[in-house]
Amino acid sequence: MIVIEIAEKIGLVATAGLVSVLVPPLRNRLLGVGGQPRDRVAALILGILLAMWGAKMGEMWMGVHVNIHSIGVMMAAILGGTRIGLAAGLLAGLFYVYRVEPSLGMLGVLATTLEGGLMGLLAERRPRWVGGWRTFGVAFAVELSRCALVLVSLSTLGRSIAHYIEGWPALLVQIAGVAFGATIFVVTSRMVLAQQDAAVALVAARAAADQLALEALRRRLEPHFLFNALNTLRATIRVNPALARQLVSDLSDLYRYLLNHPQDAPLASEVDHACNYLAIERARLGDGRLEVRTELSDEVREARVPALLLQPLVENAVKHGVGAHTGPGTITIAARIEGDDLVIDVVDFSEGERLGVVEGGAGIALQTLRERLAKRFASGAKLELLPVEGGTCARVTIGWHDVVGAGEAPDQERTAA
Repeated sequence: MIVIEIAEKIGLVATAGLVSVLVPPLRNRLLGVGGQPRDRVAALILGILLAMWGAKMGEMWMGVHVNIHSIGVMMAAILGGTRIGLAAGLLAGLFYVYRVEPSLGMLGVLATTLEGGLMGLLAERRPRWVGGWRTFGVAFAVELSRCALVLVSLSTLGRSIAHYIEGWPALLVQIAGVAFGATIFVVTSRMVLAQQDAAVALVAARAAADQLALEALRRRLEPHFLFNALNTLRATIRVNPALARQLVSDLSDLYRYLLNHPQDAPLASEVDHACNYLAIERARLGDGRLEVRTELSDEVREARVPALLLQPLVENAVKHGVGAHTGPGTITIAARIEGDDLVIDVVDFSEGERLGVVEGGAGIALQTLRERLAKRFASGAKLELLPVEGGTCARVTIGWHDVVGAGEAPDQERTAA
């Protein structure tokens, strides 16, 4: 029964380990970066409170008061070092002697103080010893030393230690319980910290991957598109100077947006960027080959979407849609709210015969976009290619709350209308 009682109390010690991760000063000490006095004071307070609780929750067995108040002292020593261990041992010893077990007198206070100092010294000089399951052996040895010091001192002072010797199983249970409790605290708190660090590292890795995908898209756009745009500009300068000036402006706006915009942007800015791109493509294809239309409702213009969301879609529409047919064509960029989603369509419609198989891999760009959407919105976004009469619709669906914030729900009556 005494083992069961100690096991229940150690469960609360594990809870203390979880709480210590949530408290910034204690978390700093667990990470080894807390040099501020308040961090060490927090460790001292936690240790004393747990020591008081462990002392009051003790049980008499075989003539020995079995308790785990030393767990609090060891925790304070591990978190705060030698001086905090000494202070926690002194205060915990005074509480134990004067409120729980007066028979030990100042000897009990001295033994607990030395126990805290020794544990703190080991934590400072040999941090690897108290960084995992090795803590059990260290804590067992320290607690055994405390009990041995008490017994030797009592014997030296001529006091009877027969009941302690007869109750050695109780002392062994106490020593093992203290060692196991200190180990559970260390392992639990370090495990939570490791999982949090892993989660942060995963988020950082995903962000870095998204940034690399975005940079790859920028680099992919720059060489071949700039070459075609400059050739188009050269051919236009003599025959239509006004159009050439407009193309220079469009090209300038296009590359300024590529270089200077953040990781996400208002949908209206993305549409303007796509229109600048299509203006240059329209000049390259020739008069009457490409018409561009936009259909954006006012409520979606400021929605924040990933950077260059529309770029691969309009590029695909030109290359595999209008540009791959002999006749004129239309590219329509539309955005609207459907239920709880923002729906963006890039639809290409083409007339005339198809010019054969178009070289290139638009699938790579679209796959990259799918991966970016998955990393950014998990399962809350998707990209679909839907056949329509005379062309293709590239549809992006994103949760409305993901692009405007949780407090702005769409107007259902307006959406239905």
